[in-house]
Amino acid sequence: MIVFVPAYDASTQANIAIAKLIITEDCVTLFEKKATRKELIAVLSKADVLPVFAMCHGVRNALKGHNGDVALSCGDVQLLSQRTVYAFACHTANELGRSAADIGAIWWGYSDTISCAIDSSSVIPIFTEIFIFIRDNFQGARSSQDRQRVIEQLKQMCEQAEAQVDKIDAQTEITDITEVYMTLRHIWDRLRIWVPGIQVPEQHPDASSPSLPWG
Repeated sequence: MIVFVPAYDASTQANIAIAKLIITEDCVTLFEKKATRKELIAVLSKADVLPVFAMCHGVRNALKGHNGDVALSCGDVQLLSQRTVYAFACHTANELGRSAADIGAIWWGYSDTISCAIDSSSVIPIFTEIFIFIRDNFQGARSSQDRQRVIEQLKQMCEQAEAQVDKIDAQTEITDITEVYMTLRHIWDRLRIWVPGIQVPEQHPDASSPSLPWG
């Protein structure tokens, strides 16, 4: 698995704190200053068709790398053919995810702006558990039924995590607790999955984020 995580502001610093806890020995890591377009394109250009796990900033048509520079855009999607991608990045389920699916990729991304975890020792373990679950399940969910099961389990985990956050906050006040709750909601609620041959992305049936003009 290719794990792509820059770290240069508060949001990406929280991402890297989580990413360093979820990687395994066989991961190809592009972290911090190595999370660049040059490094990512080089890894994607190799013969191995590895899945991609990204935690970064995003826009409708691109993933952002170190210092906010474009790392992967719609013009690069041929490198994603037959890959499964999970991108914890704002807006990338729009043009980029759809373009990737058009050439044979499966793209797990987000439809709107998403809140990020906070780099706090009290809540990082909670988010780490959730992202380990995503790491272990997104690439193996090959059917629509499998993907719906994963999204449902993800929703349940995030809701259970809210209860954990409540207990922690009752003992030691959590700074930016509203941001934590929003992130736990957005992780499943704004998740959209593009697969080849569909006109609208898959999502949880209870997802409440605004419908976007996919057509």
